[in-house]
Amino acid sequence: MEELKRRYGGVLILVGMLAASFAVSTSLGSVTVPLGDTLRIVASRIVGRVPACVDSSHYSIIVKIRIPRAFLGMVTGAALSVSGLVFQALLRNPLADPYTLGISAGASFGAGVAIFLSYLLRPNFRGLVPLFAFICGVATVFIVYGLARTKGRVHVLTIILSGVVTSYLFSSGLVLVMSLLGDRSHEIVFWLMGSLAGYHRILPYAACAVVILIGVISVFYRDLDILSLGDEQAKSLGVNTEVVRLFLFFITSLLTSIAVSMTGTIGFVGLIVPHSMRLLFGPKHKRLIPATVACGAAFLPLSDTLARTLPSALFGVGMEVPVGVVTALIGSPFFVFLLIRGKRRAWF
Repeated sequence: MEELKRRYGGVLILVGMLAASFAVSTSLGSVTVPLGDTLRIVASRIVGRVPACVDSSHYSIIVKIRIPRAFLGMVTGAALSVSGLVFQALLRNPLADPYTLGISAGASFGAGVAIFLSYLLRPNFRGLVPLFAFICGVATVFIVYGLARTKGRVHVLTIILSGVVTSYLFSSGLVLVMSLLGDRSHEIVFWLMGSLAGYHRILPYAACAVVILIGVISVFYRDLDILSLGDEQAKSLGVNTEVVRLFLFFITSLLTSIAVSMTGTIGFVGLIVPHSMRLLFGPKHKRLIPATVACGAAFLPLSDTLARTLPSALFGVGMEVPVGVVTALIGSPFFVFLLIRGKRRAWF
């Protein structure tokens, strides 16, 4: 009974945190909208009517800018968090995150190529940045897996090394593209720092894909539990480790590529959230996956809110910093904490 209360109490806390994150991220910004007005506007969008007692400028800000931005943060945060959770289980590496296999570097290279072509050929290529990033992110996975496969088998250490090599390769290619662009490379730099400001038009399709992919991953919660124990034990328990690992790598890489293609590279989300939920809910993926989804969907919009409001609040400067900077500032101390904790006991 006590365990049941603890479990459902944790779920209620996460749901409340997700709702609070959405409310705060849609209310706060360069123009602060009263929370009551924000809730009325959100309710009016649900029922399909425009509220009469709300300022029209506030309505436009909430509906056209902040609600899409908050939803993009929720979708991206959930995708990156679940990707980190799965990669940590598959690689049995507690410091693995969605960028371990070079997916981020591949997607960044694709985005850089699209921006380069927009200057070299025609500006229309700038609108294809998410598509180029997605294609290159997915292609990276096949390259990494092809390099890591030896005599029909793939070892975890080989995958990590292949990911590092591939990441360096694409990073070098991106540096070359930036060098060719010269002073115009600022667009790539901004994209690399991560932002929730754009590409809201493809958000509905991306959100549907993310929900489907997370649903597919959830079906394999038992396999993830067993794979966390090691390949030998997994095989003795009847899990086809090669097939399951390949399938989950592909699904998770699609998830990561979708997130990176819309927001750029936002680090540490896939590291902070899964470990935090593992500390709260234990190692069982049946509980970890939904908890990670909820926490990731709350964490990234809150980080984005800090990125939009802190410069003005602390320094009186009307600007925003990239959300990737905020997640890095939060994630770096957490990374150090994991390293210290890892010296004292086993990770899993």
